[in-house]
Amino acid sequence: MNKIVLYADDDPDDKVWVAEACKAVDSDLKISFVDNGRQVLNFLEHLTDQQLPCLIVLDLNMPELDGRQTLQKLKEHPAYRQIPVAIVSTSSNTIDREVCQRFGASLFLIKPVMYGEWESIIRQLEPLSGNTSANL
Repeated sequence: MNKIVLYADDDPDDKVWVAEACKAVDSDLKISFVDNGRQVLNFLEHLTDQQLPCLIVLDLNMPELDGRQTLQKLKEHPAYRQIPVAIVSTSSNTIDREVCQRFGASLFLIKPVMYGEWESIIRQLEPLSGNTSANL
């Protein structure tokens, strides 16, 4: 059975790399892409509890609602707060990591600059899709 992951990132190249990396590592994750945090919330609104994703991945720097704002809204919402949220960002700023941890992120990963490194990101996301805890 495929595991649905909602992935929010406004960079089209990153989306292609994520999809290709999933295939390359033979992942059973099924990625649904959106461009920003507002689209994350709109996407989730139209789902039943049984249709909710097993994992949400957020880029920190997105238009409309950024990753921090989206993470906070997700963790405040009773229907979504149990969904693990991973942050994948170009930011290596300790403050960004601490803010995301405080808001309830399960994982904070630095976005790769080369395609091949995306396979490692997918491997790190897979355990979260089983609703297991990971440390920041």
